[in-house]
Amino acid sequence: MPNEEPRRDEIKDFWKTLKIRFYELSDPVINIVNISLFFVSVAALISLILEYGFYISEQTAHIIERVNILIVLYYVLQYFVKLLFNIKKWNYIKTHWFETALVILIIAETTFVLHQLGFSQFQKYLTDLNVKALTRLTIVGAQVVIILTIISGAVRLNRKIAYLRFHPAQTFMLSFFVVIVLGTFLLMLPRSVAPGHTLSWLDALFTATSATCVTGLIVVDTGSHFSLLGQLIILTLIQIGGLGIMTISSFFALFFGRGMAIKERIMLQEMLNVERLDAITRLLKGVILITFLMESLGALLLFFSWNLPQWDFSQRLYHSIFHSISAFCNAGFSLNSDSLMSFNTNYSVVLTIAMLIIVGGLGFVVMIDLTRGKIFEYPTRRRVRKFSVHTRLVLIVTSVLLIAGTILFLIIEPFSGNWLFKTVNAFFCSVTARTAGFNTVDIGQLTTSSALLLMLLMFIGASPGSTGGGIKTTTLGILIASFISIIRGKNRIELFKRSISFTILNRALVVFAFAISFIMFSTFLLSLTEKASFINLLFEEISAFGTVGLSRGITAGLSSWGKIVIIVSMFVGRVGVLTLAFAITTPREHLRVEYPEERNVMVG
Repeated sequence: MPNEEPRRDEIKDFWKTLKIRFYELSDPVINIVNISLFFVSVAALISLILEYGFYISEQTAHIIERVNILIVLYYVLQYFVKLLFNIKKWNYIKTHWFETALVILIIAETTFVLHQLGFSQFQKYLTDLNVKALTRLTIVGAQVVIILTIISGAVRLNRKIAYLRFHPAQTFMLSFFVVIVLGTFLLMLPRSVAPGHTLSWLDALFTATSATCVTGLIVVDTGSHFSLLGQLIILTLIQIGGLGIMTISSFFALFFGRGMAIKERIMLQEMLNVERLDAITRLLKGVILITFLMESLGALLLFFSWNLPQWDFSQRLYHSIFHSISAFCNAGFSLNSDSLMSFNTNYSVVLTIAMLIIVGGLGFVVMIDLTRGKIFEYPTRRRVRKFSVHTRLVLIVTSVLLIAGTILFLIIEPFSGNWLFKTVNAFFCSVTARTAGFNTVDIGQLTTSSALLLMLLMFIGASPGSTGGGIKTTTLGILIASFISIIRGKNRIELFKRSISFTILNRALVVFAFAISFIMFSTFLLSLTEKASFINLLFEEISAFGTVGLSRGITAGLSSWGKIVIIVSMFVGRVGVLTLAFAITTPREHLRVEYPEERNVMVG
C-alpha cells in the first residue's frame, strides 16, 4: 500500500506527458489536414464544373458521383481530426458551428443511407459503377455540402488575402479582376451556352466584365444565347459585382462565426469609405440585409406585375428574381431581347424597376442612415435623427437630377402616347441613365438632344458606395458648391453649415478631370477602330465608363479592338478613379515640405 501513491503519481505524469506530446503534434497534423483539404476542395470544384458545365457520358457521371461521396466523407474525417487535436473542444465546436452542423447533417444522411442499403450494398456502390443504389436527392445533398464547404474555404482564403501586403485599392482591383477571369472561364463552359450557339473568348470576357462591373452592355442576347446555367453565372457575377467580393466574403466570415481580423476591417474601411473602424460590422450587416430585403421586395412586386399569360409560375418567378437583382445592382441585364420595351405600358413593372435602380444607386451608407439613423454613433450614445452631410448631399443632387431629367425629356423628346405614358417613360429615361441600363424606348431612335442629356446623366452616375458608377452625385455637388463659393468670394467651401475640406475638393477635381480625359482618349481610340458616328461612339464610351449599359445599337457590331477598349472602360469605371490611382501609386509617407505660395497665376 505505501508504494501505491507514488505509482499513481507516475501514471498521472505519464498520461500528462503523453497528452502534452499528443497536442505538440497538433500544429503539423492540422497543417497537413488543411493542405489536403485544399486539394480535396479543388477536386470537388472540378467535379462540379465537369458535371454541370460539360456534356459527359453516363459512366463519367457515375464516377463523379462516387468522388463527391468520398469528398463529403473526407470532410467529416478532417473535422474530427481537427476536433481531436484541439485542446478547447467545446470552444472549437461553438466557433465552428457551421462546420459542426454540416458534419451532423452528413452523419445523419449517411446513417439513413446505410440503414436503407446496408453497409455491404453501400460499399458495392462505391466500387461498382453499375450499381445505382443512391437517390438523386442524396447525390444533390452531397453536392450542396461540397458547395458550402467551398464557400467556407473561401472565407479562410479571404483572411489570408487580407494579410497580404497589398494596399486596399490593389486588393479591390485584384478581386474584380479575379472574378472577371473566373466568370469568363465559366461562361466558356459548353453547357453555359444555349444549344446551337457559340461564344468566343473575347465575347465571354466582354460579358463577364459587363456583368461583374454591373454595366449591362451586351454583345450577345442574354436570354436566348445563354443557357440557364450561363444566365445564373451572369446573375451571380452581377450580385458579386454589385456588392464586391470582399464584402460578401467578409459577411460570410461573420455568418460562420469566424469574425473579422483587424486587417480585414481596415481593408473594408478603405473599400466602403467608412471613417470609423468599429462601424464596419454594423455597416456590413446592414448592406447585406438591405440588399436582400430590397431584391426580395422587388422580385415580389415584379412577380405580380408581369402581364404575359404564357409564362408559367417558374418563368414568372425566375424573371422576377433576375430582373430584381439586375435592377438593384444597376446592372441593366435583361432576359428580354428588347430589355423592357415590351413592358413600357406596364407601369407597375416600369416603376418597380425604377424604384430598385434609385435605391441601389443611393449608396449603402445613405440607405442605412435613412433607415436606422447615424450608424457611426456608438450604441450607448443618444441617436439624433439628423442626417449626415453626405446623405443630404446625395438626396438633394439625386432628386434634382431625377426631376430635371424627367422635365427635360418631356420637353425635348416627342414621345408618342398619352400624358401618363410620356411622363412614366420620361421619368424612366431619367432614372435608367443613372447607371442602370434598362430601356423602355429605343435609345437609337432618340433625338440628338435626348442623347446628349442621357450622356450628361450617365457621366454623373449614381452615388458613392452604391452599385452604380459615374463620377458620382457627391462629386457634382462638391464642384457646384466650390463654384458658388468662388463666385461669392469665399475662401472656403460650405455645405449645410459645414466647411468642406479642400482635400475632398481636390479629389472631386481629380475624378472629374480624369473621367473627361479617359472618355475623350477612349472615344478617340474607338474612332480609329470603329465605323460609326461620333455621337454613337461617345455615347457608347460614356455608357461603358459610367457602367450604365445603354447603347445606340453599336455594341454587338464592335470590332475586337473596340470591344477591348470598352472592356477596359467598364473595368476602370467600376473600380473608380481614385481606387485606380491608389492601386497604381500606393500612397507613401513623405517628409512634408511647404513651398512659398504663389498668387500671380491667372485662371479663367
